[in-house]
Amino acid sequence: MTTIKFFKKAMVGTAAVATIFALAGCGKQSASSSDTSSSSASSVRSSESKASKAYRTANKLIQNHDYEGAYEQLNKLNDHNAQTEALADDLQSYMDAQKAYENGDYDSAKSNLKSQKSTSTAMRNAYADLQDKVSSAQGSNSAKSQSATTASAKSNSNANSSTTKSNGQQSAVANQAAADATSSDVVQQFANKMGFSGSQGYQIMPTGKTGNVYKFEVRQNNSDNTVANLIGIYQYNSQTGAVTKIA
Repeated sequence: MTTIKFFKKAMVGTAAVATIFALAGCGKQSASSSDTSSSSASSVRSSESKASKAYRTANKLIQNHDYEGAYEQLNKLNDHNAQTEALADDLQSYMDAQKAYENGDYDSAKSNLKSQKSTSTAMRNAYADLQDKVSSAQGSNSAKSQSATTASAKSNSNANSSTTKSNGQQSAVANQAAADATSSDVVQQFANKMGFSGSQGYQIMPTGKTGNVYKFEVRQNNSDNTVANLIGIYQYNSQTGAVTKIA
């Protein structure tokens, strides 16, 4: 009987010890799980803190017009949040637009500034300033182009006017030379042959001479002598007496 009682006590003692160890194991496992969760949360908070800090620093650099520096700040991040990603995209578009503007490619610059992804006030102000510069440059180019077109048209008009005047002067000189080279006898011979009497209002003007061949422009005044209508242009060979109407 004594042996049985001892065995029962031993069993109870062993069970108690096993229970204690089991509880201790559970405690360690729970503590380990808690530590892991705490470490993960700390890592997330650290990551968010770095992103927020980079975002604030980038905005300050943007306010100081250091856009490349701002982009580098954001580019250093290993873990981005939505704000830093959007601001980095905006900075890249802005720098592309700035380069296009400096190269005179205003259409590309305007295209890069169409939309802003981030909510950054500094970035929005930078976009607005550059958009104003692009619009101003486009307007200036348009005005210059219009001015150049007007100047070109005026120059062409002046050139045409000068050409017309020159041609008119040359024609007048040629007519005068032809008149000087044509004797009144030749004119009278031509008039008699054609029946162009001065009493009927005919005017005969020498316009050219080649050897014995003369060119005459014949006009006739209207009834009140206010208009001299063209009758025709003739070639007259003073040697043979032949007449040809050429116009």
